[in-house]
Amino acid sequence: MSAPSGVLDKAGARRIAREVLARERPGAPFGLGCLKNREDPMASQVFCADRPGTRLTVKLWAPALADKAAAQAARHRAVAARLMGAQEVLFFDPEARCLGLSYADGPTLSELWPVLAPAARLDRLHEAGRWLAEFHHLSRRDQPFRPAGQIAWLNRLEAWFDAGERHIPDIAAFRAEVRAMEALAAEVRRRPAQRAITHRDLHLDNLVLTPAGLCGLDFENPKEDEPYRDLVWLLIHAVSLADDATPLSDFAAALARGYGDGVTEPPLRLFLQRLFALGVWAATPEAPSLRQSARYAAAREIVAAPEPLLV
Repeated sequence: MSAPSGVLDKAGARRIAREVLARERPGAPFGLGCLKNREDPMASQVFCADRPGTRLTVKLWAPALADKAAAQAARHRAVAARLMGAQEVLFFDPEARCLGLSYADGPTLSELWPVLAPAARLDRLHEAGRWLAEFHHLSRRDQPFRPAGQIAWLNRLEAWFDAGERHIPDIAAFRAEVRAMEALAAEVRRRPAQRAITHRDLHLDNLVLTPAGLCGLDFENPKEDEPYRDLVWLLIHAVSLADDATPLSDFAAALARGYGDGVTEPPLRLFLQRLFALGVWAATPEAPSLRQSARYAAAREIVAAPEPLLV
């Protein structure tokens, strides 16, 4: 039985990758090492293609995801044209749904995290903040903050819970935090703020430490959002992987110093850090994995913080 069109198995992805590489990079055949540590079919497969003197990354999507593949290739090309810390787009074959990228040679920050000393982790978060500021700078613009849409989103989460359409752990506490956010919204409305095209999936797995510095992976989102979404998600992932007694405030301060936000005032920083941590809280499934449980705990800690952390 063939795999559904929404997923792609490793064998099929390797066959397509070899066909595309033979056209795009003729010569000696490439070895293909899988960069996703799973054996089951997935929506996309990623390989390191290697032969003497040449190494690149090849990403392939399932047949049903041709539009997604084209959109990610276009977005990645636009980012790489202006950001040093991004892989260069080498080719894109729309029929094969195959994207070739320069190889980001180094470990991800999530791979490094367990072996880094506490001070080194803070240094890496500082670097991540600087990388993120450069990425947001590509599209950042000033705009007075408008909380109505964010509050409406939190209210929708509650409505989906009430309708049995999603699980939210400790719903009574979650509702209390939403009421507090509604009260804080009046204080932050029209405060100076910024918008930018965000990553929307930024975590330590998507930042690679190369000899030239940090390199970001997986650019897909083309829409504007609050830049603090990426900051809070990155902070939550860093805290969730920590295995020492480093305070949350130290992680946040290192990230914020690297980012260098000189616009957002403290009340709005507090609103935004709670907003996006509440989103992670609400996304926690009823039977979470260890990783999801750690992210949930980090999100709850951020929501409970009485003062802005990212300062």
